Amino acid sequence: MLKKKLRLGRKDLNDFFQSKSRYYRGGIVAMRAGRNKKDASRFAFVVSGVKRRGGAVLRNLARRRMAEAVRVLRAAIPPGWDVVFFLKITGRRAPLLSELKDDIKHVISKSIL
Repeated sequence: MLKKKLRLGRKDLNDFFQSKSRYYRGGIVAMRAGRNKKDASRFAFVVSGVKRRGGAVLRNLARRRMAEAVRVLRAAIPPGWDVVFFLKITGRRAPLLSELKDDIKHVISKSIL
């Protein structure tokens, strides 16, 4: 899990969605990024999928995997950004950590961060 100072809280997330930000799309992950006036970049993860029995387990697993991928790739993101990653789960499995890491790396390199 990311440290608390590196996460966007609910109130910060609401403010983020009302502010100006840029949108980037990868193969399985989408990213929305906007400037903040802080010393560190902050992150949030939005995972959606079919609402059925056992679906929350998949969404939570995907969220933890995305957080781990961002923790590893955090050095590639300069300070001063709020970044929200979006993932839509299709099927009955969460994407692998390696898939998420590659796609997040691709989306970050595609952006101007």
